[in-house]
Amino acid sequence: MPIHQPQQRSSGSGERPGLPQAEAARVEHYARLVRLAYLVLPPALGRRRRVIAARASVRGRAARGR
Repeated sequence: MPIHQPQQRSSGSGERPGLPQAEAARVEHYARLVRLAYLVLPPALGRRRRVIAARASVRGRAARGR
């Protein structure tokens, strides 16, 4: 899994990234976000429920952003 360097914002515009850029970042890092969500969920849920909840949380964040 390659580690990407953070992109520098252009100092001239001062604008926040738009929805297309945010969506592209989410798609690019989907697997990492799901793994991170899985790790922070309580182990008492069990593997299957943690996987489902992790995927739902990543998808849910994207849906609320629209």
